[in-house]
Amino acid sequence: MLKAVVMDFDGIVIDTEVVWYEIFKDWFKTKQNYDLSIEEFLQCVGSNVDDLFRELNETKQMDINRQVFEAVTQATFIENSKSLPAKEGVESFIRGLKERGLKLALATSSQRPKPLYHLERLGLLEYFDAIITAEDVTRIKPEPDLFLEALRALDVKASEALIVEDSRNGLLAGNSAGVNVLVIPNEVTKHSDLTPNYMERESLADVDLTDIIAKYNK
Repeated sequence: MLKAVVMDFDGIVIDTEVVWYEIFKDWFKTKQNYDLSIEEFLQCVGSNVDDLFRELNETKQMDINRQVFEAVTQATFIENSKSLPAKEGVESFIRGLKERGLKLALATSSQRPKPLYHLERLGLLEYFDAIITAEDVTRIKPEPDLFLEALRALDVKASEALIVEDSRNGLLAGNSAGVNVLVIPNEVTKHSDLTPNYMERESLADVDLTDIIAKYNK
């Protein structure tokens, strides 16, 4: 029986991944005279910059000061994303699952202030029973810790939950947690390998909750 849904934030609730990719591309071109590919950027999606910076240091001898990078890019991101709307189908999907009595959690590799700000701005914060962020776990995606903590907070089993993700790192984390993953790719993550998954749809507007609940109840 389906009892809970666990949603990612970036790229699922609002389209931050496209904003981040443009910021990353501009920074690397301006500061490093380097054309960052989308494949390189995808290492960060759903996770953090550590793997990307490590690879660039090893292969390009590019020694990047993470604190300096984040200070500049975070400020740009806040400005460029402060008015982003909810993605297509998000509001109706969330309201639909709550009307059906399902629990709802957010599980994101981001720090807590960002999702709280946007969820409150969009009028969606009240629908979430738990907010799990990078501060709550030792390891972020692609490790399963965020999702396992969400299951614990909601008091549900892996077989009773559905994860909504857009990235390969998120999919790997969900699969490792033993939870079915509904994949909603965006313009950035559609270039990733997003298999194996439970289901894939272009947007949350295309998701039939009634059908999913019926499949879980079989």
